[in-house]
Amino acid sequence: MPQKSLFLQLLQESSTLLQKANRQLYHSVEDVGRAISQQHILSQVINYKEMRVLGLRRSGNHAIIHWMEKQETGNVRHLNNIRVNRNPYREKYEDLLRKNKTKDIEWWRQEAKGFFEKKDCLIHSYEDYSLEQITNPVFELKHDLYFGKSQDKYDILILRDPFNLLASRIKKNYRGVNDKNKTDIDVWIDYAKEYLGETNLLKNQKICINYNQWFADVDYRREIASQLNLEFSDTGINTVSRRGDGSSFEGREYHGKARNMDVCSRWKYFADDPSYRRLFNNQELLEYSQQIFGHIPGTECLREP
Repeated sequence: MPQKSLFLQLLQESSTLLQKANRQLYHSVEDVGRAISQQHILSQVINYKEMRVLGLRRSGNHAIIHWMEKQETGNVRHLNNIRVNRNPYREKYEDLLRKNKTKDIEWWRQEAKGFFEKKDCLIHSYEDYSLEQITNPVFELKHDLYFGKSQDKYDILILRDPFNLLASRIKKNYRGVNDKNKTDIDVWIDYAKEYLGETNLLKNQKICINYNQWFADVDYRREIASQLNLEFSDTGINTVSRRGDGSSFEGREYHGKARNMDVCSRWKYFADDPSYRRLFNNQELLEYSQQIFGHIPGTECLREP
């Protein structure tokens, strides 16, 4: 009986792998066909403004994206937490098919096939990916095929201080990232280098957002809106987004009054946890945090033996 169960398990795994390989082959053939037959579409501007947003989970990504959407006018579409090297419209359409959901499925099918709707602003966001994964040359070459041609393109890098970021990630049990060769701290340091201009992997108009400052300072938000050519109203600043299940600590309890959340003191929750404290034995992490966020009062206790 155990041998039979093992055989069935292996057979099922083989079938799943075969289905995945067939689907990838079909997608590749479809991409080539579209690249040849849709030149007239690929040359048209589809997105008047495009924002590619990247950040580690629990960096305030959803709060900032929701706020940006509320400052934007016209037809705005947000592709949330998508995978690199994939056609996001096709992935969503096929997911709806698998789940037998019909709402808006025709819209997703048209987008997946490259018959794009004109958009005033397209936002597509990535979480827990390394810069190298997001800027993969093959993925970049397929940009117009997957998203449509854009007139103005922005790369928006969101960074939160490591003390509160790591506390929120631990609270939510989010330590792993999508690059198997890196930890979340490795990715944070890479983002910090890009933020400071030590690297320049993001080639579009780059806007780096300090989440701590964005949360606390209306003048800073006004400046970000200006850089993104948004009409500043600050609408949405008190929203706790449903995406990401809200705060790691309070969920959506503070919806409508988000600025009352104590987002810059999350580190205190784990201050006596030895495993949390050990994360800050990383001198490079501490130095980049100091450069970008300055001294965060009280966190010096985390570096004491």
